[in-house]
Amino acid sequence: MSMWDNRKTRYWLSLFLLIFVILLRTDWWRTLPFHHKNVLTVGVFSDSYWNQQNGNQHKFIDSMIRKYEEQNSNIRVVYEKGILKEDYSEWLAEQIIQGTAPDVFIVLPDDSNMLSDIGALKNLDSIIERDTAFDPGKYYEAAYAGGESDGIRYSLPVECAPDLMFVNRTILENEGIDLPDSDWTWDDFYDICKKVTKDTDGNGTIDQAGVVDYSWEEAFASNNVTLFDKERMESNFTDEKVYNALMFLDQLDVLNRGTGSADISFERGNVAFQPMNFSSYRTYLSNPVHASRYADFDWDYLTMPAGPDGDNASLLELISVAMYSGTPMEDEAWEFMKMLTCDEEVQAEIFKFSEGISVCRDVTEAELIKENEIRLGGIASPNIEALEYTMQKAFFTQRFSGFNEAVSAVDAAVNEILKSDANIRMEQVIQARNINNFLKTINN
Repeated sequence: MSMWDNRKTRYWLSLFLLIFVILLRTDWWRTLPFHHKNVLTVGVFSDSYWNQQNGNQHKFIDSMIRKYEEQNSNIRVVYEKGILKEDYSEWLAEQIIQGTAPDVFIVLPDDSNMLSDIGALKNLDSIIERDTAFDPGKYYEAAYAGGESDGIRYSLPVECAPDLMFVNRTILENEGIDLPDSDWTWDDFYDICKKVTKDTDGNGTIDQAGVVDYSWEEAFASNNVTLFDKERMESNFTDEKVYNALMFLDQLDVLNRGTGSADISFERGNVAFQPMNFSSYRTYLSNPVHASRYADFDWDYLTMPAGPDGDNASLLELISVAMYSGTPMEDEAWEFMKMLTCDEEVQAEIFKFSEGISVCRDVTEAELIKENEIRLGGIASPNIEALEYTMQKAFFTQRFSGFNEAVSAVDAAVNEILKSDANIRMEQVIQARNINNFLKTINN
């Protein structure tokens, strides 16, 4: 063989090896027909999003993966085990930086905006438009809306839980007060709190209160306050709706003065109302130790009372799932996302393995009825109407970089106003300036 032939052989061999290496590094090999099983990688955390030590989170995802693989025999789904929620955001960021991001991954509320900003999330709009079988109507509207940012859909909802107002029915019955309707108002709320706040044993100390843990977040949500302008990175703290909410909180604060005793708590049965996330409610019902603390009185849940400028709205906690923008497994990833979020059998297992509720309306209503029949032997039905009404009015707050720090700044501002005797409108202006200065520092 001539020297020229040897050079040609080495040239073609080198070119072949180069192409082969490129194919391996870009994961194109996973889509080639000679590969027996394509691998779909998934990013999840192993513990409960709702901060409950149930040890069941992996059971939910494992069960779902088994069903997916049964229906897609050419796909093998893998995920890294043992990642805790507190470490998950950092782990996911590292995978994206290293170019090893999973095809599909759970998105925590605090991470959504950052992930979309850096281009890590696949725009799902065109995929949804092509998929005529996909039905967004299965989801609660509030949960589905949480997957959009600036008019672009990046994720689908997996699991959610709204805030609700929990009520001590025994106190209301003893005081001759009817249970409020779903469209009750701040005025109704205040009137009840005023009637039940009293010294029941005549020792000079208030030992029965109207409400605990009702904060500015509940008041702002139910009075239609849009607190932050994400585009200008400013707060709307001087808004009239904020003023009305602060005035209402001040009224409740005056009413509650003298009830600072540790013996005053909803758990002890001497408080009429307490806001609580629905996941906490489900945890209490399923845990005998927690449930026993509430055994001495009857309690239920209601919608949040509506402010004069708002509605019976409440905040929604939401876990979502998104697709990596660079995945070579777009079709497989989309089918996985749909099964996880709107397959009724899969969604029903949330009630078995987690403390949240399904993002699918029909699944949640059916499973809550089933849960209640098991717990109470069919004696009573869960307050489905209140939950359904709440989910119609609930909303998910989109986070931005520094959101939690900004919320802490508002919390400090509200506390400062409520403990001061100064004019609330003047204090609004002063505190708005402080909040806006803080927003500038965290975004520079």
